[in-house]
Parts: sequence; structure tokens; C-alpha cells
Amino acid sequence: MAEKTLAAKVAALEKELTRLQAIEAIRKVEHVYSFYLVMWMKDEIIDLFSKRADVTLEWPEGTFFGVQGLNDFFGNINKNKSPEFMHQMMHMTDVIDISEDGLSGQGRWWGFGAMALPSGPDSIKQDLSCGIYENEFIKENGTWKLWKIKWVQLYSGTPATGWVKPEKIAKPRPGPELAPGKVAAPLWWKSALPAKEIAYMYPSGYILPFHFKHPVTGRPTTEAERNQRVSGVKEAAARAAAEAKMIPGQ
Repeated sequence: MAEKTLAAKVAALEKELTRLQAIEAIRKVEHVYSFYLVMWMKDEIIDLFSKRADVTLEWPEGTFFGVQGLNDFFGNINKNKSPEFMHQMMHMTDVIDISEDGLSGQGRWWGFGAMALPSGPDSIKQDLSCGIYENEFIKENGTWKLWKIKWVQLYSGTPATGWVKPEKIAKPRPGPELAPGKVAAPLWWKSALPAKEIAYMYPSGYILPFHFKHPVTGRPTTEAERNQRVSGVKEAAARAAAEAKMIPGQ
């Protein structure tokens, strides 16, 4: 009897471990998706999805299906890879559930972020947006993938209007005009290494390198290639070997 009880407990623990591992895998896919959206890394985004015919992108404006739908949507935004494009959508406070058979899952996230969307030769639309994702995932050959996305926007605004009454908005403090990659540090700042002088800030188009490979394809992502156009990247790479000698333990 004791052996049967122990075996049942082990089986239950194994099932729970599998469920928790699935939740973590789904969370990673969703969060990676949010990072690829920032500079609209189309190929990496599409590779996160299953290639089933019932793959779904449901937006308030309409719904796309299948591989063709993925290309029709993701392939028609920021086609020229503009460095002035930005689609920052933070995916937060997730609730994730796994199906009984362990082969599919559902997750709900808040989405909140800032957008900069080129809308003409010399104009950029800026926006703040908030909504909710209800997404579905599927496990194929041991790998969790995006299956269905449903996005409902709850509110949006611009930095000019915002949500604070005009008379309550704090006045911006003037600061020095700085060249791309240049930063102003306080007088007490005594760092071991100097600033890298890479133009990280919008609208440089810089993508902070990922420490992981694509979670579905296993391939390296393309940020290194795209970052070559960013001011300061090549110069920082040239200094890297010398600076490495200044790092403790190196």
C-alpha cells in the first residue's frame, strides 16, 4: 500500500513539474515575441508561430489566418526597417493555463507601451497604447509555439495629450544637446569603464543583443547585422578587447 501511495505521489509530482515547465516555456515565447516587436523583426516573429492552417491573428481591425496571414500582417509593417520605427509593447502580469493533455496552453497578458510609427516621408506618429492579449500556444515536436493571438486595445493616447490635466503637467527640465551616443553623467560619476558612446536611444534603431537564440528555430537572431548602422557600434567593438582587460577577473 505504501509503495502504491509513493508511486502515486511521484506521478503527481512529475505531472506538476511538466505543467510548470510548460508555463515557463510559454512565458518565454510570449516575452521573446514582445522583444522582437520593438524593431519589428519580421522573420524572427513569424518563426515563433506554428505553421498550421488555423494559426490566428485577431486584431480589432480584422483577423488573419495561417502562414499567409502571418506574412500579410507582419510582412507589411516597417518593411524598410526604418531606425525611427519603434513598437514597444510590454507584456505583463501573465496568467497561463495548460490543457489536460499538456499539448496546448492559454495565456493572458496586459500590453502597454510606446509607439513611433513612420507615416510619411518626414512624419512619425507617436502613441501610447494599452490593451489585453488572450493568446493560445501549441506544443509541436517538444517545442512550444504561438498558435493564436487575440488583442483588444483598451485605450491609447499621445505624449502630447496623455491623461493628466494640462494645468497639472510638469514642465520639462532643459538639458544639454548631446550628439548620438553621448551621455551626460553627474559630477560624482566615477565608473571603472567609460561610456561606450553607442547611440542606444530612439531613433537609432539599436537592438540590445539577445543572450538567447530563437526559442523555436534555435538560430541566432539578426540584431548584430542591423546594429552595424548604429553610431558607435563599430567603434565600441574595436575597443572591446582593451576594455575587457580592465574587468576584474578577466
